[in-house]
Amino acid sequence: MDLSGSITSTSSYSFVQDTTAPTIAGSFTLTRNAFYATIDNFGKTNTTKQLNMSGVTDANGIDHVEYWVKQPDNTKKYADVQYNNDSNSVVIDGSIAASTNMVPSPGYYEIGIDVFDVAGNKSTKSRYSHIDLTCPSTANDVTQVYNANSGVWQTYSPGMVIYANPVKVRYRRNLNDFATPSAPYGWKIGNAISYSDGNYAYYERTFPYKQQYTYFHFFSESGHVCRTHHLRSFNFTLANGVDLAPVHTKLAFKTNLSNDWVTSETFRTSKPATITTVRLFGQARSYRQKRTLSSGGTCYIEIGSSYCDISTNYKFSTGRGYIPYAHHAYKADGTMGLHSGYLYFYWDFNSPQISSLTQNKMGRSIQMNTFDADTTSDWRSSMWVISSAGASAVVDGNVIALSSPTMNKVDYQHREYTFDTSSLDVAAIVPITFFVEDSYGNRTEKTESYAIDTKKPEVLVTYNGTVLPEIITDIRDLEFKVEDFSEASLTSVQLTGSDANENVYLAIVDKGDGNFSVEKPRIFPTLDYDSGERYTLNMIAQDEFGNSVTKSIVFGYTPENLIVVDTQQYLPSNGAALYDVSDHAIASIYSEEILTLDSSQIATGKQQAEISNRKNSDFPIVVRGNDGLVTVAPGETKTMVVDLGVSGSKLDIEVYPANNTEGSAEFMFNIPTLTTIY
Repeated sequence: MDLSGSITSTSSYSFVQDTTAPTIAGSFTLTRNAFYATIDNFGKTNTTKQLNMSGVTDANGIDHVEYWVKQPDNTKKYADVQYNNDSNSVVIDGSIAASTNMVPSPGYYEIGIDVFDVAGNKSTKSRYSHIDLTCPSTANDVTQVYNANSGVWQTYSPGMVIYANPVKVRYRRNLNDFATPSAPYGWKIGNAISYSDGNYAYYERTFPYKQQYTYFHFFSESGHVCRTHHLRSFNFTLANGVDLAPVHTKLAFKTNLSNDWVTSETFRTSKPATITTVRLFGQARSYRQKRTLSSGGTCYIEIGSSYCDISTNYKFSTGRGYIPYAHHAYKADGTMGLHSGYLYFYWDFNSPQISSLTQNKMGRSIQMNTFDADTTSDWRSSMWVISSAGASAVVDGNVIALSSPTMNKVDYQHREYTFDTSSLDVAAIVPITFFVEDSYGNRTEKTESYAIDTKKPEVLVTYNGTVLPEIITDIRDLEFKVEDFSEASLTSVQLTGSDANENVYLAIVDKGDGNFSVEKPRIFPTLDYDSGERYTLNMIAQDEFGNSVTKSIVFGYTPENLIVVDTQQYLPSNGAALYDVSDHAIASIYSEEILTLDSSQIATGKQQAEISNRKNSDFPIVVRGNDGLVTVAPGETKTMVVDLGVSGSKLDIEVYPANNTEGSAEFMFNIPTLTTIY
């Protein structure tokens, strides 16, 4: 609105009133990395990959989700977790769900999520689960070896003599350290028990020595690995006449891609390939050795020799996969058999996908959402993953690589990469190529063109279409032109200065096409211009990319039709009007001529007038209008009625101090619009 109360510009805004909380339709589920965890009883991250909640929706959008665990003292510990807009699901990563910060000790905990929509409405869902991140004590655990000569179980010690091969070993654990249905914390119920007595449980294994690969785990009831035993860790001395088992040393293979031997136990490919021959190496023995390879065949290492070959037909051409083909070593008669290792095959012919690209102009960034259908949620989760992502822009014919993006892992298959475009020194439509690549070199690229603007807007100031003069008569005649590649506007105009140290923000009028003006404030003329009195106008312009510029102009202000009344001396009157001997007011606001309209018609009747007392005045003033006395404090503006009569008249308005304070007061009288009753 302007000073007369007329509307000069309007802005419309739409609001959505939302008092409906989000919907949580699903139930908590657990995704395992491996082993035995369940949503009813879970533990460390080697078994707990993540917790999930599906069916989380809201008509106006989900803002954020908090996961919480109620503590033994009834307080709650909170952590922010991911919400997947594509699947309407919440993901609580195992690093949070199975965190000692959230779960300080084994127990039966209430766990839950608080889901907040964009309006702040909250929904909650919870359940109870046993959570145990600890492992039983192994202080009383013992490993024993059966002495085939004496028939006695002996405690294992490195280098001890064995009298038979295969050798028999057992592992002893305290029965009190096992979980029970009523207290499900400890060793997993019934897991790895061959037999027991009143105090201990025993797990027995018989195997040829020396082992190379075989191992097994002891699990807690919450499903995680608490102890791993590798059979290759034993160190025995063989008694006379006891043979050492075969020993595998290495493996090599040939493919249809090359006639060269590849010495490795792992083959990875993203190109169609066939493994044609596998060579198995082993230590030479005084007996003939047998080697087998799963789905491959059998070969024999002759006495004194160290390898044999198997012709194979392992083909890989589509999809993705992982197969560990086990190889075993035996004596030729099939005895003394052991698992000597694996020939591992990994392949992936599928490229990850760029599912969407979204620009944030104000944030000067572009978000790339990716999806890799090959990534799994189990213990194989690291086998097929996105390994890199990047982007490059073409500016003036030059290819410029964007800085490495920040990555947010939404869930095991979805990722968000955010690229910063603020380093591009450009204001133009820029083609940007994005890529995502998996660990096999499968790559997807996508090119899109974006408006990129990192340059500041420019503000041009004119006055009535010409160069800005030193002194202006109407601030509304200032014209501001904002020029920029992208959409830009004048966002702030601040007027400061004058002898009264004014500081006011002006209303901005958008005239379209980058042109702006401001509404007239109630300010006083710079009467002391020759002594340096000035106004300063500070402008801020900003474009849609957040680039901003500040510009200032300095000017004097003398409005049209300004009448300056000489300083009128007045005696302290304590609010009383004083008159001279001719009964004229000692101080008054007056005109020497009858007031007329722009059309030269005489102004008649009641006029709406305004009286302003400058804020640095020393005292309030009183003016006498036709509707009574009006008191105006320093810094105030008030309205009053001045009646010019039916035939018009000169101005003659009494003015005097409102109290007997010494000093001076500077005031301004204004009739915004002269009118006539005719």
